[in-house]
Amino acid sequence: MAAPGNRRSAIVTACIMVAGSLAWIIGISASGLEGTRGFFGPGPLIADANLILEVVLVAGLSYGFLLARRGNIDAHQINQTTWVALNIGLIALLMAGSMQDVKIAKAADLADWRMGVTWLHAAVGTATALSGLWIVLQMNDVLPRGLQLRGWKNLMRGALAGYWLTAILGGATYYFWYIA
Repeated sequence: MAAPGNRRSAIVTACIMVAGSLAWIIGISASGLEGTRGFFGPGPLIADANLILEVVLVAGLSYGFLLARRGNIDAHQINQTTWVALNIGLIALLMAGSMQDVKIAKAADLADWRMGVTWLHAAVGTATALSGLWIVLQMNDVLPRGLQLRGWKNLMRGALAGYWLTAILGGATYYFWYIA
């Protein structure tokens, strides 16, 4: 268990990081700059900002895996909670609304790479985000005992793999929307 001062400092730092990242996204949207040219060239600024944050998010979750492997469970708990909170915020601010651009009229629409990869990304990302949220709620003793899972290390590993797959599919989505 970490010293109370260290734990408090880590939690404050995590809150600032999540709030700052989400404020960046909100600021881009509020200033009307979301459609302007992004950092990488082909995509809009808001898509590039999201891509950057998603890469950082997966790196952060992977670091959390290393913290757990080293036995630093307190740091692991704060770390993973931070990244899952950021992911939920990004889904709410960006990804959920962007799905209006890929409405499916018929099943054949999914044969279009742009549509198919985007919906696959959304499906895997939704399942992963829900798994991550469940784990964080259990890890922080928010879930009632009756809803808690036993042997949830496998769910943690599966969720980390899901975050990686979601990130890869997010990169593919970016490619098919702005490069191809």
